[in-house]
Amino acid sequence: MLVLCVISTAAYAQLPDVVINEINFNSPPDADAEDWLEIFNRTDSDINISGWVLKDSNDDNEFIIPSSTTLAAGAYLVLVTDSSAFRGNHPNVVQFIGTVDFNFSNGGELLRLYDDSATLVDQVEYDDEGDWPTEADGDGPTLELIDPDENNDDASNWAASTGNGTPGEANSRLISSSEDETIFPDEFILSQNYPNPFNPSTVISYQLAVNSKVQLAVYDMLGREVAVLINGLKSAGTHTVEFNATNIPSGIYIYKLETENISLTRRMTLIK
Repeated sequence: MLVLCVISTAAYAQLPDVVINEINFNSPPDADAEDWLEIFNRTDSDINISGWVLKDSNDDNEFIIPSSTTLAAGAYLVLVTDSSAFRGNHPNVVQFIGTVDFNFSNGGELLRLYDDSATLVDQVEYDDEGDWPTEADGDGPTLELIDPDENNDDASNWAASTGNGTPGEANSRLISSSEDETIFPDEFILSQNYPNPFNPSTVISYQLAVNSKVQLAVYDMLGREVAVLINGLKSAGTHTVEFNATNIPSGIYIYKLETENISLTRRMTLIK
């Protein structure tokens, strides 16, 4: 289940509501997820992005976002060129769609996002040299936006990610433009799954205040373990995971998030 360079403020009265937030244009050989791009809804309202179009510098290259696609407030959506390669390298990311049938140049290029009325929403012209982070050119990291509230067509507002990027969630190098410091959530949160009730899949989101060893597991009402969705170290920030209940019966289930210091639980309902 599921949720593109910034326009100059000289030409626009305000920054766009949806911004290109992360770009993977040259994967390393040992983690080849193929090319992908993440967009971010920086507003407090859901936005219908059905029929929006991603283009590069060639107008003949375009990817049309499918109908009935809504980008929730504060949510991320990844547009991928190869779904299988992306899923193989980012198995816990569920907010992605494809297939974008053109690649992003390893030497840098212009990427543009238009709404369904052909109005330019956002654009970024990235590069692999100069002021742009060169580590993103095949060394493993992605290009990620430091501050979505600042001009994203400015190379100084981009950094090389930690690891192989953070598709579908907050960027690893996110900072506050006002305080110039890394932003981390200040509490642990286990959100209600969506949709709920569900059949057969649902998405569970959780938020970590600090880097933590995490277990996220599902139990039936008798306390028997049904599935372990996460078991390992996760970075501070917001994460999502999909739970597929195809092989279990209808009923009420408990999902529990545990770290070294906290334990949070919620109920969800499977109806077949």
